[in-house]
Amino acid sequence: MNSTPLELPIVVAAKRCARISLLVGISIFLAFAVSKIEQVMIGAFFFILLACLTNGLILMILLLHLIWSRSNWRQIFHAGIIILINIPIAIFFVWLSIQIADLNHIKL
Repeated sequence: MNSTPLELPIVVAAKRCARISLLVGISIFLAFAVSKIEQVMIGAFFFILLACLTNGLILMILLLHLIWSRSNWRQIFHAGIIILINIPIAIFFVWLSIQIADLNHIKL
């Protein structure tokens, strides 16, 4: 996903934020799935809070740009969808982590 010169800076930032959130979330999940250490889940909780705040703020900025900039609505809309795709993925990883913890008798 290389950014073209025609992309808005907020669109580039939104895509980068979504990508980083996804990669860090996957890394934290894999670290827990392999190590099964409770403290990883504590770190994951704080990461989820930070990711929700950051992605939520960028999504709100995208929505404001969507209202004001009708000419670039398609770029802005796609960037918002990319950010929103992280939500079901995060929910799935949280559910899977809880299942792994229950299976290994780890108290969260």
